Amino acid sequence: MVKKEYYPIFIDLSNFRVLVIGGGKVGTKRALAFKKYGANVCVISLDFSQDLLNSDIRLIKEDANKIDGSIIEKYDIILTCTNNFELNEKLCNIAKNLRKLCNNPTNPENSNFIVPIFYSDDDMEIAITTKGKSSIVAKEILSKTISIANSPEMRNLLSAMYDVKTLLKKKVADPSVRYSFYHKIYNDEKFKYYATNGLIEKALHRAEEIINDQ
Repeated sequence: MVKKEYYPIFIDLSNFRVLVIGGGKVGTKRALAFKKYGANVCVISLDFSQDLLNSDIRLIKEDANKIDGSIIEKYDIILTCTNNFELNEKLCNIAKNLRKLCNNPTNPENSNFIVPIFYSDDDMEIAITTKGKSSIVAKEILSKTISIANSPEMRNLLSAMYDVKTLLKKKVADPSVRYSFYHKIYNDEKFKYYATNGLIEKALHRAEEIINDQ
């Protein structure tokens, strides 16, 4: 079996048409998540969870066995979430042949994209996948990563570096020179001390010193 390599990417799902096939636990979780992030979601199933029935997601009561390429081609992203392994694989294969993105939760090897375990807030997005090996381990890795990312030192550093980026865009026209300064400032011990300790004004003053010294 050929090992797949996946390119990590964060997508604005606005106006994407998403088809979730299966209205059970997995299908519900996927449908609600994609809807939350702005996708136009439709679920096809003979039965729907109460959460789906309570949502404003478009629901079509239909046997998944009757779904063919003429239906799948109307959507951009397909998730095959029935409890039928063979059917999920068949539908995902149809989707991929139509050059659609398809995720098959029952067989990651059959998918051409992965839905990772992830964390999101106003400042960052963190996603982890073990490529289908263990979602429990993925959750533990994510939890430990979040604890580092949410430390006061890291949040302060993030805020300071954003201000540095803004400062550099105002002071330095050449992108390659900005890039060099950005790394030089980040690696400066005085700057990092001020930044991680929340002394943002002092950190920015130190950044300006580094820029002006060149």
